[in-house]
Amino acid sequence: MNRPAGVLFDFDGVIVDSLAVHLRAWENASQRIYGTAVAEPRRLAGRSTEAIAKIIAAENREPGSASTLAEAKRDELRSLATGMPSLPGVPEVFDYLRSEGIPFGIASNAPRAFVSRTLEQLHLDVQIRIGIEDVRHGKPSPEPFLTCAKQLGIAVMDHPRVLVFEDSTHGLRAAVGAGMIAIGVTTQHESSDLIAAGARATCAHLRDALDRGWFGSLKYFA
Repeated sequence: MNRPAGVLFDFDGVIVDSLAVHLRAWENASQRIYGTAVAEPRRLAGRSTEAIAKIIAAENREPGSASTLAEAKRDELRSLATGMPSLPGVPEVFDYLRSEGIPFGIASNAPRAFVSRTLEQLHLDVQIRIGIEDVRHGKPSPEPFLTCAKQLGIAVMDHPRVLVFEDSTHGLRAAVGAGMIAIGVTTQHESSDLIAAGARATCAHLRDALDRGWFGSLKYFA
């Protein structure tokens, strides 16, 4: 068959515009753990939670506190899931996939409660939602995408026909590691950076991908 066997989405920067909320969560977590603000927090965007925690912990001369800081940030994030807009094309893409019977789900390094609460506030129906607590290893491990595909009932032999939309380089490496078709979304990085990380193609947002016909045929990624 020439159509996708399934479609998996990252959450932040693909489904919702959540950068400001994540930066606020880092600020709050840093104040809680160290009593200090994060210097120029936007410079940290695009990295994994663990990577950012290590940077902030080192800057506070407490490298051993990185895991504590990462968990504090996730705690803050769970309470901040309000007022975030969805990115262009999200409802239309979900409606299209549902009408075509193509299974889809979300695999995120964020807490599942944050993902679920945000989806509910945006009135978006996604049955399968994988959060950081659902896996032993988050991205760049392929485990989140493999877990999501399994819960969607997608056979391993069909993984090469699964589209994955990601805005981060570590997320794209995870998609490639899962043996799936990695597609970069340019909300955080330049297209060239996403291609270098393994993206087969890039788009500005999901509406862009829908308009190009990517959800209906794999011929664009041959």
